[in-house]
Amino acid sequence: MKKMVNNYPNVIIKIVKEFNLKNGALIQCFPGQGLVGRIAGMQLIEYFNAERAAKIFSSYFPHLVIFQGELGKLVHAELWAIPKTKPPLLILTGESQPQEGPEGMFQVLSATLDLIEKWGINKVIAIGGFRPASDGDTPNVTGFAFTEKEAAKLKEQGIKLFTEGRVSGAVGVLTALASERGLESYGLMGKVRPGERQAMAFGVDPLASKNVLEVLTKLLGFEMDLSKMDQMINDIEQTEANAMKALEELERDKKQSKDQQSYYL
Repeated sequence: MKKMVNNYPNVIIKIVKEFNLKNGALIQCFPGQGLVGRIAGMQLIEYFNAERAAKIFSSYFPHLVIFQGELGKLVHAELWAIPKTKPPLLILTGESQPQEGPEGMFQVLSATLDLIEKWGINKVIAIGGFRPASDGDTPNVTGFAFTEKEAAKLKEQGIKLFTEGRVSGAVGVLTALASERGLESYGLMGKVRPGERQAMAFGVDPLASKNVLEVLTKLLGFEMDLSKMDQMINDIEQTEANAMKALEELERDKKQSKDQQSYYL
């Protein structure tokens, strides 16, 4: 670790490696609906062999130590740098979004924005998932922006914009704070679709993540082979199908047992 940054009372940032990411883009990929952002972030990190840039610790993350194998780690967020793409990318992700009300969200995200501006980032894009009230004609990816210029850029890519309602969590707060600082800022939301496929037994939708990444690469102009995600999508769907089959068999066995009991009575 190189140094600690602590400009906010309950946030500590450990710099692992300094980066010059002039005119780069921060991609926020916290877990949320369908884990759309989290999956997208991990795909970007793995595909581009990203370098860990910083760890973000805060009392506003869940007070948990997670064990992976024999070693534990405190729940935190991380920044991962991908300096060789055009534009250079910085991925913000972690096991959890900041919690404990708006104060925690504002502190963690403001501290993050302070750092990324020093590294030359001038765009912020947040990835999330949403569940439409009804599938209907809802597009696979919907976006939102804060200025007319940004809205026009999204529409040029064929992205339908949110025109009403609310966006909760880090996806909305980070992009709004970034816009207030004068950074180019967007949100990209992948449609989580339990109605069209298996019953989303595990609440995970890698297909929605893939759809968002396809839009992101076009929006920023970098290339990424997403074909490896197809196996993940198939594996999740097969696991969910097996789980649903097991649940149906369990319900059938319960019903048969109940019918037999009634008969003996």
